[in-house]
Order: sequence, then C-alpha cells, then structure tokens
Amino acid sequence: MFQSKALKESYGKTRSKLYMWWLDTTVSDYYYRFTYKFITNPIFQVKRLYQWYVNVFHNDYDFDGHSLYAIIEFKLKRVEQALYNGHAIQEDKDLKAIKLAIKLAGRLKNDNYDAVMWTRHEKKWGELQSWTTPCEDKKDMFQWHSKFPNVKTPEDEEKCNQERRDGYTTAYNKMRREQKWLYSILDNYLRSWWD
Repeated sequence: MFQSKALKESYGKTRSKLYMWWLDTTVSDYYYRFTYKFITNPIFQVKRLYQWYVNVFHNDYDFDGHSLYAIIEFKLKRVEQALYNGHAIQEDKDLKAIKLAIKLAGRLKNDNYDAVMWTRHEKKWGELQSWTTPCEDKKDMFQWHSKFPNVKTPEDEEKCNQERRDGYTTAYNKMRREQKWLYSILDNYLRSWWD
C-alpha cells in the first residue's frame, strides 16, 4: 500500500533562467551523465562502503545470524536520516515507528537481557568462581568446576540454580517479545518509510 506524501516547501524553489537554459541543452545531459557515472557515484559508493564497514561489518560474522540486528539498526538509522532530510513530509506515526524499530534493533544487537538478572544474582549469591582440575583417567583433559561463595548448603545450591534458571527464562521471554515487536513494526511500516 503506497500512500502519496506532500512535498516540503523548499522542494519546488525556482531556478534561474540561465540554469534552466543549461538543463535544456544536450551538453548538460552528457555532462551530468558522465560526472555521475565516473565521479559522483563511485565516490558516493566508496563513502557508503566505508560507513558500512566502520559501523557494521567490522563485527559481522557469517557463523552467527545475530549480527543481522546490527545491519537492521544501521540501515534504519540511514533511512530515518533520509526521511528527515528528504523532500516529502513524513507522518508522525511513521517517524515514531522507525525510532522505536531502531531502539529495538539496537537492544537485540547488544543482547544484554540477562544483565539485570546476573547483577541481582551476584549481589545475593556472590560472584561466580570457576577453576579447572586435570582429569585423572584422561591425559591432557581438564574438568571445569564452579561455585558461588554464598552457597553453603544443598538447599542454597538448589535455590541459587532455580533463581538463575528463572532469570534466564525471563530474559529469554523479554528478548522474544522485543523480537516479535520489531518484526511487527517492520511488517506494518516498511512500505511507509520512503521519501
């Protein structure tokens, strides 16, 4: 569904007669085609590639689909800037939706949903301590051990583990909710974000 958009006032400003005459000549057509194809467009493309590399691709790996959120966040930031600086007047609901989508993509990219749980958990049970010991029956192999300093009894250990599992479940549910929210915004507004 494409809706028409009103143009900003500065878009239709008048040009001088000399400039309009220049545009009517065939020389100007060749000039603009040549400069765009061999000068302007290559410079623009190299600049864009550099910006994508610096902001997205230096931390992008093919073995992890999670980096897709960085791509979505950066692209939406570029689209938002184009909407503000473009020729068409954007609706407030579209601009609010793109701001929210950028925020959600950034939170999904950072993936810190369990940080609050870990802070609360370490405040109560102490910071996780871990160490390794060599395996007696297998050469060059080690066994990993861990414990929380404030866990004293088996009941404490079960309570600590249950709180950690509950925290992971809550963090995962929040992440899934924000994923669905982002996908819903993209589904509803993607066709509205154009200039």
